[in-house]
Amino acid sequence: MKLRQHWKAYVIGVVALVVVLAVGGPFVYSRWIAPEAAAPLAVGSPQVAAPTGELASAYTVGAGSEAGYRVGELLGGQRVDAVGRTPEVSGTVSLSGTAVTAGEVTVQMSTVTSDQGRRDGQFTGNIMETARYPTSTFTLTGPIDLGADFANGGQATVTAAGTLTVKDVTREVSFPLTAVRDGAGIDVSGSIPVTFTDFGIEPPSIGDFVRVDPTGQVEFLLALTPTS
Repeated sequence: MKLRQHWKAYVIGVVALVVVLAVGGPFVYSRWIAPEAAAPLAVGSPQVAAPTGELASAYTVGAGSEAGYRVGELLGGQRVDAVGRTPEVSGTVSLSGTAVTAGEVTVQMSTVTSDQGRRDGQFTGNIMETARYPTSTFTLTGPIDLGADFANGGQATVTAAGTLTVKDVTREVSFPLTAVRDGAGIDVSGSIPVTFTDFGIEPPSIGDFVRVDPTGQVEFLLALTPTS
């Protein structure tokens, strides 16, 4: 009789533990185990240097640049931000005075990583298919006036319009960006809102336990170096 009671208590204890892990596990992970999501990319961090010389007419995307994604995930009812980034960013920007007249930026998608290797495997595989679509590109389609104060070291916050190409699908986009001179160079940051299905991407999910938001952000920080 005592053996039966002990066995019953053991079974009840196991069931209770499973329930606690299923219900409380995601909360514990999101609050105390999961790393805090990286802050959005922004100019002035670290503090920029005072501007030197005149503005150049041509710049390249140089060392210190980053680009990637930020998207919300629902993990067992608990919300977390997934952030992936890469320094493998290239491109060129042209200026006439304080007006940006042309620009193109390309990101090597297979090098984007987050804090979770399993997520990265899904990102480069089923989601982005980077073996087939290795790059994503933004192309400026209209001029941007950075304003007179920008040349003297003032920070410019403006709206950029262009096209974003992801997985060979091109969409028009418009978004705010911030620019500031940094020594002889220019730092530019911004965040492009995207709806994944616009680019033929279905947000992954595992039943009701893991769900990815249908929209997200393409974040970037460009360190522009003068070429002329």
